[in-house]
This record gives sequence, C-alpha cells and structure tokens, in this order.
Amino acid sequence: MTEIFELSLTQLDRGLRKHDFSLVEVVESLARRIEDREAETRAFTSLDLDRVRTQLDQVPSQSRETAICGIPFGVKDIFNTSDWVTAYGSDIYEGHQPVSDAAIVSQLRSAGGVVMGKTVTTEFAYFSPGKTRNPKDLEHTPGGSSQGSAAAVADRMIPFALGSQTAASVIRPAAFCGVIGYKASVGEFPLNGVLTLSYSMDSLGFFVRDLEDLQLLRRILLKQGSSPAPVKPRRVGLVATPQWSALDKASQSVIEEVIKNLGAAGVEVGEVEVDGYQDIDLIKAHKTVMAYEASRARVVELECHPEKLSKQFFELMQQGCRITFEQYQEALAQRDLANQRLTETWLNYDLLLTPSAPGEAPKGLSSTGDPIFSRAWNLLGGPAITLPAGVGQKNLPLGIQLIGRVASDDCLIAQALWVDQNALPSTTG
Repeated sequence: MTEIFELSLTQLDRGLRKHDFSLVEVVESLARRIEDREAETRAFTSLDLDRVRTQLDQVPSQSRETAICGIPFGVKDIFNTSDWVTAYGSDIYEGHQPVSDAAIVSQLRSAGGVVMGKTVTTEFAYFSPGKTRNPKDLEHTPGGSSQGSAAAVADRMIPFALGSQTAASVIRPAAFCGVIGYKASVGEFPLNGVLTLSYSMDSLGFFVRDLEDLQLLRRILLKQGSSPAPVKPRRVGLVATPQWSALDKASQSVIEEVIKNLGAAGVEVGEVEVDGYQDIDLIKAHKTVMAYEASRARVVELECHPEKLSKQFFELMQQGCRITFEQYQEALAQRDLANQRLTETWLNYDLLLTPSAPGEAPKGLSSTGDPIFSRAWNLLGGPAITLPAGVGQKNLPLGIQLIGRVASDDCLIAQALWVDQNALPSTTG
C-alpha cells in the first residue's frame, strides 16, 4: 500500500477530493516522514511541525477551493517569510525576521498552501554548501543552491518546494536527487521578496515528483483555465556543447537512448550548436554578468561584513568589483547576439535536449557540483526542465535537460510530458 507521504501533489489533491484521506492524515504522514528522515537528510533550516498543525486548523476541512489548499510545501531560505526566520544561508542574517512574505509565497498561501518549513540554501544562493545531504546517498552532495528543496522533495518529506536559479540551482540539485526540476523563464513569476544575486538572470523554480504538478501550480499562480495535453515535438535539437567532454559515459548513454527512442517514435532529431559559437563564449559571459551583478546586489554584505562571507562568495564579489561596465555590456551583447541566433534555431526545432549535469552527484559535501550544462541557458533566459532518466554506475540519479523558447513555459511542460511518457530510458524508475 502506498503511503500518503509518497503521493505527488496531483495525487494528494485527487485523494482529498475523493475523501480517500483527510488533510490531517496528509500532514501527519509527512510529519512522520520528516521525523524519520530529517536527521539524516538535513533538508530544513527552520522546521516547526506544531506550527504547521496550527496553520492547518485554519483550513476548512471540506474545502478544496484550490488543489494546494491545506497542502504543505517547502520554501528555499532566500524567500522572505513573515513568520519564519530567513537567513539567506548566511551567518550575517542569523535570526533575521522579514516583515512580509515574498510575493510567490504570499500567492501560494492565499491559495491555501501551508509552509512546512524553510529549506536549506547555499550562502546567498551561490556555491558555498549548506548542511543538506543527498537522500539517495548521504555521502554525496545534493547539488545547489536549492539543495534543501530538492532533497526534501526527493526524500518524500514534502510534495513540492520553491527554488531559484541563477546558474544551475534548480536543474543540478533536481538531477542529483532524482526529481523533476523546473526553472521558469526569467520574469515568468515575481521575485519580489526574494534575495537578489543577479538581477538580470535570477529566476524562480519548482521541485516536484510529477510533471502534472507543474501544470497544477501554474494554473493556480497564473490563473490559467486549463493546461495543454502532452504534445509530441516534431523536431528535437541535440545541443552537443563544447563541454560535452565533461559528460560521463553513463550520461552519454542516457542521451543516446533518449535520441533512439525519439527517433523510434517518429521525432526527428538534429544536432544544433547554440552555446558554443566560435565568436561567442556564453559560459564566460554568464560568469561575467553573474559576478558583476552580484557585487552590486550584495554590496552591503561585502562592505559591512566581509569577515562573515565564505571564501567562495568573497572571491565572487572581488571578481565582480574588478569587472568594468564596458566588459559587462560586452557580455550582455554576447547574450543578445546568441538569443538572436537562437530565434533562427527555433524556426527548425520545437525543443532542445542537453545533459542536466556532467554525471551523478559527486561524493563529498564540500562542493555542490559543476553548473557547466546550465550556465548558458540561464544567461539566455528561457525555461528549462530536468527529468529523472535512470541511474549511473554508482546507482545515483541521472537527468536530461529540456530547453524551451523564452516565455513558452507551458509548451515546454507539455512537450516534457510527452518525452517523459515516450522517450526516457527503460531503466527510469
């Protein structure tokens, strides 16, 4: 018999509407799971199950006005919450209590969602790791920066969680932990009340265990009437990036099997070059934009509390301070030129396919892994989804990354649904 805590958001909503179980049973099942697993996974930075139970008392027992009414979710600790400490992964903000919620948290609460707790983030959503461990193997990193959100969803402690991405902070931890990660187009959702790292590249993300959950959340947050059915792409572009040599053999095999399955289903697959033009270095451009903007956005922390910054974050800030405005403008110009060329690519392809990460989650907790396969796409601003696609030699999750046009998030999710149902490796669990 399937435990309640194992159910996806969509399955929970269906079960509640059919009166298969109550909201109290949902919360208590998740609470028991957290009590069993949190000491090992360490996904939360703030957690108060009694507070969650109190919030639940305010939800009408028979009401299903929205699909998330009464459903607990996790909030990455860079999203302000008026009733939970928000420390942004930094000792500088220990005990910091915002006066209001981030806009997206307020939207979810208005729809009846219940904050289960704040999930661990790396320091200021950059690279210095938090305490979270990968639930698939506790000796391996869960990725970052949204490490607590990915781990909590993967470990069945919550059905969905908020994250954010500036480099690979949704795609990489989702791939490492074996869940679905969705990075929205830049500007798709409001970031009011969310810590800024890069004001032109920060974007909101979600971690779920079912693609239908993404459609459900978008219907609620964007007031959509319906969601598209799965859509079969006509042509898929394989982006064999200059970083392809960094990909391990198991991940290469996964990509090859997906290509084979797409072809067998009648989808044409072609190879395209996007993030490695001879005259454009999008990885370098991303690093330039990120460092320049971070050094401006987080200048107060640098000037007032430099001794409390990690070595990694301090070096990022120092690097950003050395970048001239002209160098920053050149990086943005390269981004714009690449997007102009990408417009031509979209005339021939419905969907782009790339790796999510170089391979399985690396062993150790001192690093969150390499963001190499997401940097360029985050710079370009479009939506991305990573799907679990089997396991590697260490029996840890692997993922594939699907890229869509800017502001075509619904189309990407609909095509991802089709790929998930028809083209993933047969070993995918």
